[in-house]
Amino acid sequence: MFNRSLLPLNAIAPEFRLLDHQGCSVGMSRQAGHAGSVLLFFSSDWLKGDLQLLQAYSDAYPSLQKAGVEVLALSGINWEKLYYLAKRLNIPFPLVFDPCCRYSSRYQAMWVPKFINGRAIYGVNAQGKIVFARKQADPDEVLAAFSG
Repeated sequence: MFNRSLLPLNAIAPEFRLLDHQGCSVGMSRQAGHAGSVLLFFSSDWLKGDLQLLQAYSDAYPSLQKAGVEVLALSGINWEKLYYLAKRLNIPFPLVFDPCCRYSSRYQAMWVPKFINGRAIYGVNAQGKIVFARKQADPDEVLAAFSG
C-alpha cells in the first residue's frame, strides 16, 4: 500500500535548497562533486537502519570524495536533532533539514504522515541525472554507478 517506486534511472533529479545541520544553505547542484552527489534519505535519529546507513556513508566518505562524489543526507527530523546526530556520529557531510519532507517526497523517499517509506539512496551525476536509485545499498555499489 505505501510501497512507492523510486525515481527512474536517467530522470533529472529534482533540485533543492535547504539548510543543513550547521545552518548553511545547501543544494544538490551547489554541493555536488565533479562526478556528482549521493543523496541519502532517512527518517530518524534512533532507528538502527538509519544509523547504520549514516555510519556506512560516513566511513566511506573519503573514498567518495576522492572519486569526486559528495554526500548529502536529507531528513524531516528537526534541525536540533540533526545537529546533535551529526556531532554524536561525527558525520563529515551535511545533514539536511527537509521540513514536512517537501523535497524527500519529490524523490519518492518519504512523505507525511509519519515519514512512510523511510530510506532511499540516489546517485546523481554531474549533469543532474539519476544514475542509481535504491532503498538500500552500500557505498561501493553507489560509487560503481558513477563509473559505469
